Amino acid sequence: MSDNGLHKEALSAAIKHIGIATYSSGKITKYLLDKGFPESVVSAVVSELIEREYINDRKASRKVLIARTGKKQESRDYIYKRLLGAGIDPVVAEEVVASLPSDNDTCLELYNSLGYDEDSEETRDAMIDIAIRRGYNYETASSAYAVWSEN
Repeated sequence: MSDNGLHKEALSAAIKHIGIATYSSGKITKYLLDKGFPESVVSAVVSELIEREYINDRKASRKVLIARTGKKQESRDYIYKRLLGAGIDPVVAEEVVASLPSDNDTCLELYNSLGYDEDSEETRDAMIDIAIRRGYNYETASSAYAVWSEN
């Protein structure tokens, strides 16, 4: 089959797969490669779909961000890695993460969502442990805890 024929076939397969859902460029690239289309065709098709706005990595990144709020809040570094894992283009992921509030602010949001109401050493240790598991460094977690405990 000619490259033009493969391009049309890959474009059709991608559009059918996307439907009305939101997919990242990376997810569609993987889908088409898994279907056996050559990289050159996949690259051209994904570029065309981005241009035609069938694929929008910024919109796809919002889906990821919505799921990482409140008790599931994570550091900017973890969110960046999560965006890459969701197939978001690295340049877009960097721009999205740069627009997010600071780790100090989001760590405080995490603490406020956890439901602790007393300031004790056990509470402090538990909250800082949760923050560290969500990608915050010890200094950020401690600083946010100091602000949280003042309120």
